[in-house]
Amino acid sequence: MILHRLELQAFGPFAERAVVDLDAASAAGLFLVHGPTGSGKTSLLDAICFALYADVPGSRSRRGLRSDHASPETPPEVVLELTVSGRRLRLTRSPEWQRPKRRGTGTTRVPAAVVLEERRGSGWEAVSTRHDEVADVVADLLGMGMQQFATVVLLPQGEFATFLRAEPEARRELLQRLFDIGVFSDVEQWLADTRRETVAALEAAGAELEHDLLRLADALEALATADPELVVGDPAPEMLPRRLAEIATRLGDRVTASVTELDALEATEAAAHQALATGRELLGHRRRGEQATAALAELATAEQAHRERAARLAACEQAAALRGHLAALERAREEVRTEAAEAESRRAAATALGVDPCGDEPAVLAERAGSLDDAAGEVDRLTLTARELATSLEGLLTRRDRLEAQQAGLAEELPAARSAAEQAGETATAVAAEAARATDLAAAVEEVEHRLGLLAEADADAARAAALEPALLAGRERLSGLLGQLIELQHRRLEGMAAELADRLEPGTPCPVCGAAEHPDPAVAADPVSPEQLAAAQDAVEHARVEVDHTEGAVRDLLAAVRTREEVLGGATGEGLRARLAERRAALEAARAAEHHLVEAESTRARLRAEADRVTAAHEQATSTLESLGEQVRALGEQAEDVGSRLAAAVAAHDGCPCGGSDPARHREVAAVLTGLARVEAAVTAARSRLAGAQDDLAGALAEAGFPDADAARDALLPAPEAARLRDDVLGHERAVAAATAVLAEPEVDAALAGQAPDLEALAAAHTAARRLVLEGSSQHEALTRAARAVDRLRPRLEEHCRGLAELTGRHARVRELADAVGGTGGENTLRMRLTSFVLAARLEKVAALANERLAVMGSGRYLLEHSDDRAARGARSGLGLRVLDQWTGRVRDTATLSGGESFMASLALALGLADAVREEAGGLDLGTLFVDEGFGSLDEDSLDQVVGVLDGLREGGRAVGVVSHVPDLRARIGHQVVVTKGSAGSTVAVRVAGVTPAA
Repeated sequence: MILHRLELQAFGPFAERAVVDLDAASAAGLFLVHGPTGSGKTSLLDAICFALYADVPGSRSRRGLRSDHASPETPPEVVLELTVSGRRLRLTRSPEWQRPKRRGTGTTRVPAAVVLEERRGSGWEAVSTRHDEVADVVADLLGMGMQQFATVVLLPQGEFATFLRAEPEARRELLQRLFDIGVFSDVEQWLADTRRETVAALEAAGAELEHDLLRLADALEALATADPELVVGDPAPEMLPRRLAEIATRLGDRVTASVTELDALEATEAAAHQALATGRELLGHRRRGEQATAALAELATAEQAHRERAARLAACEQAAALRGHLAALERAREEVRTEAAEAESRRAAATALGVDPCGDEPAVLAERAGSLDDAAGEVDRLTLTARELATSLEGLLTRRDRLEAQQAGLAEELPAARSAAEQAGETATAVAAEAARATDLAAAVEEVEHRLGLLAEADADAARAAALEPALLAGRERLSGLLGQLIELQHRRLEGMAAELADRLEPGTPCPVCGAAEHPDPAVAADPVSPEQLAAAQDAVEHARVEVDHTEGAVRDLLAAVRTREEVLGGATGEGLRARLAERRAALEAARAAEHHLVEAESTRARLRAEADRVTAAHEQATSTLESLGEQVRALGEQAEDVGSRLAAAVAAHDGCPCGGSDPARHREVAAVLTGLARVEAAVTAARSRLAGAQDDLAGALAEAGFPDADAARDALLPAPEAARLRDDVLGHERAVAAATAVLAEPEVDAALAGQAPDLEALAAAHTAARRLVLEGSSQHEALTRAARAVDRLRPRLEEHCRGLAELTGRHARVRELADAVGGTGGENTLRMRLTSFVLAARLEKVAALANERLAVMGSGRYLLEHSDDRAARGARSGLGLRVLDQWTGRVRDTATLSGGESFMASLALALGLADAVREEAGGLDLGTLFVDEGFGSLDEDSLDQVVGVLDGLREGGRAVGVVSHVPDLRARIGHQVVVTKGSAGSTVAVRVAGVTPAA
């Protein structure tokens, strides 16, 4: 991997776009990145990481990457060109940031963005703009994450100095981030999870066993009180199956015994139940016999009354057979009376009509009137037709006279109506021409009014802009003053930075600037500035800048609006526009008045045209109707003559009718009365004949029934309810006697009356005692049966629980032993070393071997780093220790005993060795560019020569090494330099090549 070019804008301390030509800087292989403290040297390395991974290493947050020196509108951006795996790529990445809103105040969020491009031919082609796709490409090509990249490529000396002196567990955390030991971590985690799972499974199995044991104890609780052999107890899981077998055998024996005992008790109870049933049956027969004897005695006392009721019931039944004859006689008499009265009424009605019913038979008269019904109907019909024709003819003549008068009036009115309609049309046409100008005139008035409004708005905006000028001038002066104060505070802050760093120094702790452990003359601040003061001044400047920007934007917007409106007005003045408006308004009023009159004229024209059309149509309709009426009058006259001739013939045919006239209504009335009288006379004759027959039938029935006359038969009849009650009394007495006699004739009743009554109380007491014993025996048997079923149901589960518990116990013991050993907590793991630590120890041995190759050169071969797996004190974890072998004395020393310069050389060697090891682990990626960050201030001149020689040796194979430091001696030793300069407006960067003028 080779880095070619880095560009950054509004990133960290760099406000303007800064360009670092890494190809030029690394032309000699070794180059120096230097600048004052806080100028942004590390920010260049952060920019490289951000371009590749969208994040920065260490504790810095990517949310604060945007430069505070940049203007609010400048977007933060990093551009990195590199070659990796033979591909020339360019990454352009921006973090999320807040930009000012284009309208109004406040800010709006701009999301993070990335563009990955590849050099193909002579141009760049886009590969992707998606964050996830770009991350996948970078990971595939580099083969390492950001932490590994920051360790392998950037070599931060401060971290490796800490790593050199760290405890094994802290050293393990760094190694685990750099080396992929996920498989071994997964094994550790799997064993720990499995141990927890086996513990949970053991607890669950024990809980299930305990639950089923409680269920078994509940099932046996009632029996175990009287039988201690059924108590489960608390046996060990391996002894529980044997105890369950013993309980099952004991329950089986007791169930068998209870079945035998229950059979004997049920037989005794059945015999007692049979004896009680026999006694109850015998007592029932005896009671029935006694009740039948008492009933016969009581019935004997009522025998005479029974005979009288029976005789009366027989007479009633004989008379009931004559009830139909009696009713028929009464009906015949009533019918004769009714028909005779109706005949007399009909005769009176005929006499009232002038017809004598006594002269001829009513039937003969009715027949004669009926034969003339058609003639009477023809007279009636023709009379009605003649009247209708006369009425119609009279109406037609009246209507003809009225239409003739109407036709004459319309003929006089028609010329005037046509003339008025023509005049109204001419008037409407003239008014419409005047009203057509109203729309155009309204648009012209609206246009002039709009231009007057624009003129007023332009004057108002110009006045507002002028009013804002004093505030803008005051804001600019205030911003200038605040900027001066901020620059003064920043200058004082930078001057006191050394004293601030000195305040944090502790004896024996390396200086973060020079790396020395001794601090003979720490700086003292003459006029300190706190971060809070600096932040407050920056906030005041930012607030003042926002106010000035807001006011400038308001003035700019107002003046732009004024210019826009003046361009639209085209130099028009207010006086000219108002005169034009008055002229066009007057024309518009006249046109609108014409519009109002146009509606009235159009209405008048339409009304008069409609009136002329109506008069014309009415005249034509009257003429047509008169012609039609003349034809109808002639036709009705002819029909009237024909009907008169036919009516005279019909009247002559009706002569000789009993009705005595030609009135059709009288004819129908007379014919109906004569017909009804003839029918009633015939009905009277038939009724008298039926009355004679009914009298003969009744006389024969009375003689047969033994009654002397009809009155005697009527006296014997009883009302239906009374007859039914008498019949029930007679039949009830007879049935009671028969039932009592039948009961006494039964052999069982006769035998019960002959013997003694049974003792039911004694028999019932014996049965109750036997039944209680059966219930108690049955309850005991059911309890034993339920307990046996519960044992049969739970025994397989409990035995299965015991087997499963034994298996889980063995598996848990094995898993726990493995997990403790792998996790470093087992008793046999004397070093308390985890599996991952054991794997990392092998990596650390390799790192130490690679580091010693560099340390032998830098330290004149005096020191060697050794991996140590000595057991740590107080039970701490071991296996990742580091120590130093002093080959001059032959003694092994702790890494904490090295001096500041020695620690720097050891940590640098360790960093280089670790970078080589990680690179090999990542697939042997060839790193064409490396950076070594700080720590050179702790070296003497010889050591510095040795270290520079080692770094110079890293250039083999075309590799470029960048040294990040502010040590002055390095500027003389390394000719190619990247110079970072800080200032109040932000930092700048330039590339300086030996013998060449610096290029920004």
